[in-house]
Amino acid sequence: MAQPSDSSDRHTLPNSDGYQLSANLSYTEPIGQKSQLQISYNPSYSKTNADQKAYLFDDVENKYSQFDTTLSNVYSNTYMTQNGGITYRFGDRDKMLSVGTDYQYSELNGDQTFPMTTRTRKSFTNVLPNAMMRWKFDDRNSIRLFYRARTTQPSITQLQGVYNVSNPLFWTTGNPDLNQQYSHTLNTRYNFANTSNGSSFVANLFFQKTQDYVANATYVVRGADSLVVSNDTLKRGSQLTKPVNLDGYWSVNGFLNYGILVKAIKTNVNLNGGISYSRVPGIINQVTSLTDNFNYNGGVVLSSNVSEYIDFTVSYNANYNVVKNTVQPSQNYNYFSHVAGARLNLLSKNGWFLNTDINNQFYSGLADGYNQSYWLWNAGVGKKFLKEQKGELRLSVFDLLNQNRSISRTVDGNVIEDVSTMVLRQYFMLTFTYKLKNFGKRS
Repeated sequence: MAQPSDSSDRHTLPNSDGYQLSANLSYTEPIGQKSQLQISYNPSYSKTNADQKAYLFDDVENKYSQFDTTLSNVYSNTYMTQNGGITYRFGDRDKMLSVGTDYQYSELNGDQTFPMTTRTRKSFTNVLPNAMMRWKFDDRNSIRLFYRARTTQPSITQLQGVYNVSNPLFWTTGNPDLNQQYSHTLNTRYNFANTSNGSSFVANLFFQKTQDYVANATYVVRGADSLVVSNDTLKRGSQLTKPVNLDGYWSVNGFLNYGILVKAIKTNVNLNGGISYSRVPGIINQVTSLTDNFNYNGGVVLSSNVSEYIDFTVSYNANYNVVKNTVQPSQNYNYFSHVAGARLNLLSKNGWFLNTDINNQFYSGLADGYNQSYWLWNAGVGKKFLKEQKGELRLSVFDLLNQNRSISRTVDGNVIEDVSTMVLRQYFMLTFTYKLKNFGKRS
């Protein structure tokens, strides 16, 4: 089936604001020489307001003046939590174990005042356990384990029941009936450091499992055009996405970094690599789907401080992504990107300096028009002067080759979105900086 195409002529004015208040109170009581008991209380309150107005174009008045009530919405959301907990800790700085649990009561209230008046009232009670272990084997080796459970509230965009038709082929809407997410996270970190030869090794392993995950339920129009909202029709092949709570989300990722000092060239060499996997549930035309995301990444960084007058860095980082969907094979894809760059700083004894950095960004496997390779080159030259070189005059140029772009891909359940954003390109800037030091002498 050919890809649909459509356009719309509408002016949308989204406006949102909010605030958050929180406090953290704790009391610690020593128990013996190496143990202590901590009691904590953490209340919080947040409020968010969203006001979206949509206007259709009036050919008679030649302006956007036709108020569209079906695509406009006024919504406010409050979220209050009362969290109290107790933690027992045993050990010292080198060997320590702690276990605890929090009891949390939370209220989620949503009020829509336009185009109709509706209210959503929900309350949750949760037990949130936590544990941590830190073990230092010797002066070079240590390991840290950390576990906790936590909740995450839906955003006001996810709760706001209003259609967003800014992209006529991919409509979205909110869901006022969403519940909060409940997640378990486990993080393991191993450290090795050898100060005699400047080598180090770090390994991280992170695992997360989430209940009531806020996923996407997508309806794809297979037959005739349908779902008329105001003056808009969802065309055949287009889709409508709505957030829903689903179980089945989990993710795991690992990251390694090895560093060593090459004394011959006074350079630190860091090698890094990682693998991550996530399983994201979703719904496509009322059929539950699973999206498997694999990411493989690796890189190398050479950084040097040859002297106080010469400093350089050379780096390369690559990412390879594989996505597989159990219901829609058309959503399967492989995607590769890399960033290669270099940076150089030169400073003379009389205060003249030169800074320059250049990097290449490459994308492959995206939609047509997004597979690109471009260079971003910045440079600056200047002079330090005045007493103790407190003054600095610098002439900088950003994007010397005038190629700057912004490209990103987002994978969220059943939706894959490639975005190209307008960015600021080449510009010049002259700056003067004066450093304030030694406000006064000690008496």
